[in-house]
Amino acid sequence: MGARSMLRAGLVLAALALLGYGILQPVEADTRWLICLWASAPLIGLAGWLSQPASPRGLPRSVANVGLVILVGFGLLSLQLLRQQFVQADAIYTYVAVGADGSTTSNVRPVLDSQRVLRGQILDRRGVVLADSDSVDGFARRSYPLADRYDPAAFSNILGFFSTRYGQSGLEATYAAYLTGDRGNELQRIQEQFVGGQRRGNTLVLTLNADLQARAAQALGGRTGSVVVLDPRSGAVLAMVSQPGFDPRGLSFDPSAPDWEAENARIGDYWSQINADSAGQPLLNRPAQGLYPPGSTFKTLTAIAALEHQGAAQPDSITCPQEYRPDPSAPPVVNAVDNLSSLTGDPATLEKVYAYSCNTAFAQYAVRLGPDLFGDTARQFDIYPPQKAPSPYGEFSDLPTAASLLYVDPGFLNQPRGMADTGYGQGQLLVTPLEMAMITAAVANDGVMMRPYLVQKITRPDGSLIVEQSARPIRRAMSAAIAKTMRADMSAVARYGFGRSVSEYTPGIAVGGKSGTAEHVPGAPPHAWFIALAPLESPRYAVAVMVESGGEGSSVGARLAGEVLAAAFATE
Repeated sequence: MGARSMLRAGLVLAALALLGYGILQPVEADTRWLICLWASAPLIGLAGWLSQPASPRGLPRSVANVGLVILVGFGLLSLQLLRQQFVQADAIYTYVAVGADGSTTSNVRPVLDSQRVLRGQILDRRGVVLADSDSVDGFARRSYPLADRYDPAAFSNILGFFSTRYGQSGLEATYAAYLTGDRGNELQRIQEQFVGGQRRGNTLVLTLNADLQARAAQALGGRTGSVVVLDPRSGAVLAMVSQPGFDPRGLSFDPSAPDWEAENARIGDYWSQINADSAGQPLLNRPAQGLYPPGSTFKTLTAIAALEHQGAAQPDSITCPQEYRPDPSAPPVVNAVDNLSSLTGDPATLEKVYAYSCNTAFAQYAVRLGPDLFGDTARQFDIYPPQKAPSPYGEFSDLPTAASLLYVDPGFLNQPRGMADTGYGQGQLLVTPLEMAMITAAVANDGVMMRPYLVQKITRPDGSLIVEQSARPIRRAMSAAIAKTMRADMSAVARYGFGRSVSEYTPGIAVGGKSGTAEHVPGAPPHAWFIALAPLESPRYAVAVMVESGGEGSSVGARLAGEVLAAAFATE
């Protein structure tokens, strides 16, 4: 094979590799596909030009070159149509775009098509009907039987909404193909084409405990914030509360309304109401999409990193001065409480500085570890540098989820003060409440981080099973020995440290936890965080709570986490 033939073959292979990679990219990565598409154009064109027989310059050669350009252009256009019409057709048809404020935009066609489809039920783990459909003069109406027992707003971030005007969100969007019967009921759809009848969708059975969800929402008490409760052994989501919420009934079209124009106007008014600036972004699912500085709850990860890299961090050789200055040119790190060293001892142990939440000790740990070792531990828990953060975060696929970030600006951790601030949970950290619940669950589960999931199974209208999810580990994020040590440290917080009030709500049950008071906007009250697990000897619950601008994590956060744990045990 000559050099010309080898070059031509290489160009063709490179173009095919680019196109093969690009055409399989998800809908969210259209930019990546277009880059691959256009990058392959000159490669294909050059390969085609090399394939032409040698001929003198002139009109025939020019016509051949123009024809080659047109051929390549039509070929690329055909590939784009192939991707849109076949490869990604279903994904594009059901794609839901989520705005920064939590609002969603989706294709209205599947919504309109499903107006005559009885969407499937959504049930909690015990069979409580959360969402259902009934028929009105041949049209389907989405109904919410949960409103007879609970506040529908407490479930809105999970169920989402189904609207003929504004599309769908939450589980209504993620599992739309199953709820309408487009997926999983193929044989039934063929039968309906011949014999008729109103189509009924499939049923979602959730891992959610509706009683716990409602009681967690009551404990949050109208404050803006999040509650997440996971089963650390499986990753099952037992509760996921976001406040403020909305009433999904307000966006559901009622075909029995005497005036459809007035009914659409009512829905439009409610949409405007929940999207007003004063509404507080009720469409934002804060547990999965809200990104916040975690405050001292993040000391849990710093402690794990210190235990994992003991040679560098020296976890039990630490001090707790009132001030620590990692960079002489920058302001010092200070403790929130004066004279903490009288409580931690000098030198102190990891357990004591964790229990009493010593900022200066954890700043020292982080500086000792440095950005590489610290970053390695963070990535074990799916906390990413911004350039590597997936969008959306894929390990929780039941609802749109944001990836947690270790920092925002490149090189931030190379600054000693940036490294120090990150160590005690400030800096440029941005994490979701779900992420903090997953870290807590990994500590509870002997170091194995489980994939969180909300939909337990999907069944057909006749009760037959379509698909069932089961416990699936993401990875071992820490050794079992480190997890055991961290449970002991979290126990110290709940027994004698800054968070002991969390134990008051579950007498006779050993609890572990960690508070967090996270500064965000200068002058605003801090976010109140708390993470907890119980029972300590064999944890069944991992909890993360966060109240936006709620105050002290050791008081506000601990009380809320204690109430949520009490509700979890009461609703078993």
